[in-house]
Amino acid sequence: MDRRTFFSWIARAAKGTATGLVGIAAALRLEQALGRVEAAPAAQSPIRPPGSLSENDFRALCTRCFLCGQVCPADCIAFPNRIEGAQPPLLRAPGAMERRSIDPPVWEADDTPFILPWKKACAPVDCMQCGEVCPTGAIRSIRNDKATIGLEVKMGVALIDRKICLPWTRTSWCGACFTICPWRDEAITVDYQGRPTIHAESCTGCGLCVELCPIRYKAIAIRPPFKPDYGMVRAE
Repeated sequence: MDRRTFFSWIARAAKGTATGLVGIAAALRLEQALGRVEAAPAAQSPIRPPGSLSENDFRALCTRCFLCGQVCPADCIAFPNRIEGAQPPLLRAPGAMERRSIDPPVWEADDTPFILPWKKACAPVDCMQCGEVCPTGAIRSIRNDKATIGLEVKMGVALIDRKICLPWTRTSWCGACFTICPWRDEAITVDYQGRPTIHAESCTGCGLCVELCPIRYKAIAIRPPFKPDYGMVRAE
């Protein structure tokens, strides 16, 4: 029995019981998510849940039990089958040598848990439930303490594209990334003109800054500690 059939069976079995309504919704949601291909905007990367092991170890241990997604209060953990990135076209100056486009990045997710911060970011403070329920240790259990989370969680590092960031282009004041960051004044600071700067040593890579960024193409992205399976992400 494959996973899609399994979750369909759960939904049918739960019908007719008052307490089964929540189970039906959860099963159908997971059934619809399986096999999905997600699109990543240009320069964006997916990230693993907080406390995840290194990519090779994570893939070896993750059983795709979906428990982390079920307990996530932020509902930010997705289980795509494949994540396809995008690359904006390379502009060529008149008279310049023609440049070959960089292959778009592709992540073969295989229904394992990913966070897509441009859609819904992780809120690790006062949470860390995904590591508590992981049965194999693919996601480590980390004490739900802000100081401990700041030291032990490293989903990636935020990078700012100063060419489109509102304060850096002097278009307008913003402050969204600074305001939402749980470790503001540590992981991110702003200067007297409101221009943000990321401090990699203190950034957990939770992606809240990405989700809240008002720029259509996002002026901030998270770089995880792993590369795409194919292609590459071009820093903007």
